[in-house]
Amino acid sequence: MKVFLKLMREWWYSLPRLLRFLAVNCAIGIAGGWTLLAVLIATNTANLRTLIWNEGSAVPIILLAVGFAVTFGGVSMGAAVMTIHRRDDIDW
Repeated sequence: MKVFLKLMREWWYSLPRLLRFLAVNCAIGIAGGWTLLAVLIATNTANLRTLIWNEGSAVPIILLAVGFAVTFGGVSMGAAVMTIHRRDDIDW
């Protein structure tokens, strides 16, 4: 297991700094979007939980999860890029 983690760490740090920056911010956005989706389903907002459970398949959950991931991941990455301060000593 330690060998695998070491390889993953080496691979992660071999990526360009900007890609790591975007990946981290995208993951933060996806986590936030899925948290909001879980809250909406748990509180049964607009009878969302009832509609999903009466469907009987996993398709609505998958579509909602992908939609929230794309939306919130993109918003998080966009906000992070727009808040980057230009510094001459950093080579992106």
